[in-house]
Amino acid sequence: MSAVETKVPSNISAPDSGGRGPHSKLPTGGGGDGEWNRQPTPDPRDRLKRARVALAVLMTTSVALFATLSIGYLCLRRGQTVFDRVTQTYIPVWKPISIPRLLWWNTLLLVLSSVALELARREYFRDEALMEEWLGITRSALRRAFPWQVLGIAFAVGFIAGQLDAWTKLRAQGVFLGSGPSSQFYYFLTGLHGLHLLGGIVVLILCMIAGFAGQRVDSRRVMVDITAWYWHAITVVWFGLFALLKASA
Repeated sequence: MSAVETKVPSNISAPDSGGRGPHSKLPTGGGGDGEWNRQPTPDPRDRLKRARVALAVLMTTSVALFATLSIGYLCLRRGQTVFDRVTQTYIPVWKPISIPRLLWWNTLLLVLSSVALELARREYFRDEALMEEWLGITRSALRRAFPWQVLGIAFAVGFIAGQLDAWTKLRAQGVFLGSGPSSQFYYFLTGLHGLHLLGGIVVLILCMIAGFAGQRVDSRRVMVDITAWYWHAITVVWFGLFALLKASA
């Protein structure tokens, strides 16, 4: 008996037997097209790590700015002299100013603000609180951290108000921004530090609003963590500025 020749229609391709790229393979089922393109959910720990690295870069830039300004004023402007025609001698341009004692109380307020935000940050790293929020049982992390966040803002506002009051006391002594390099050093650096703190207050308020607006707990944890560490860094920067102000007085 002769063999029967079987013809395969030209519009039907044979199964893939290897040797071709993945673009020529057909899907074999097991889900819709969306499952092939679905991106994995970012790990909350990776998000937290990336946010901390970004904060470290930001604070390194800020610290470098404060250090550059301090070196410029203390090493360059403080050594400048002008010729006094009355005494026929060169006198220094830098005139020490009396630092208000209020700055000690302001420093205490800033430290208390940093401590309050650290306690708020730790509430978001309690495993049982996070588990309760993830399961939808209760928002215990938000409830327990909120009072500490309010205290942190209150102490920070008190610090800024105290800094403005210190400016008022200096002006009462006749020390103004244009009085000389020493007054410029004081007003400019304390004002720049206050602006950094105001930025932190805005971020903290937005974080609190996001919590009540129903933001995910892992996102809130990143925001609270970064804000707290930013606060600690600003407090350390203030210690350095306060020491420079006392040394240059």
